[in-house]
Amino acid sequence: MNPAVTLVAADWLAAGVRHEILMRVLPTLRHDLLGPISVARMELAVMRRRLEREDLSPQDGLRRVQQLESHLIELTRGLRELRRWDGMADEQMPAGSIVALAIGLMEQPLRLAGIVIDSTGVERDAGASVPLGPLLLGTLAMLCHAQDHLAAGSRLRIGFDASAVRLELQPLAPLDAAQLAPELPRASRSRVDAEAARHLAASLGLHAVLDAESWLLRPAEARAPAP
Repeated sequence: MNPAVTLVAADWLAAGVRHEILMRVLPTLRHDLLGPISVARMELAVMRRRLEREDLSPQDGLRRVQQLESHLIELTRGLRELRRWDGMADEQMPAGSIVALAIGLMEQPLRLAGIVIDSTGVERDAGASVPLGPLLLGTLAMLCHAQDHLAAGSRLRIGFDASAVRLELQPLAPLDAAQLAPELPRASRSRVDAEAARHLAASLGLHAVLDAESWLLRPAEARAPAP
């Protein structure tokens, strides 16, 4: 096959995995944006009713305006953070904060799949500042793979150090599994299998190991040399 064609196909495959990841985290992103809008609308409705009754004091009005300003600031911050999904974005962040961000975006979908998350090994602001996009997408790909392939009642222990993101898979004790909410039917979607996650990681300059009970995501140059 023409190498140029192969390269284009690889780019499209990586783009498809990125699109699937975005579709999974979009409900969380949408919720974070709609939250301050909903609260601001309620505040405005209360202010309008009180203004109509002419019982809104200047002090109370000023306090409510300040609350509205805080909601607008929160909404603006959320809109600016959407730039993170632009492939050309060059934002940098401590590596630990990036891993924590990925966990926050996928925590609810994983819990709905009956997967228990233990992220006590991830410290925000830990590690050097690195480009946000590759590590965020690589970690999300691993979490999406876990969502698709782990059974309800699995525990996902997530750790991070200077060299790698580590996901340890642990089955829960029967009693713990019985306490989980009933597993919901899995939505019809494209599955992020191990090969898709590895391919996306490689396109980002990372190396993903997904064939053992301890999964790893690390910079490609950190791979151990072949014997």
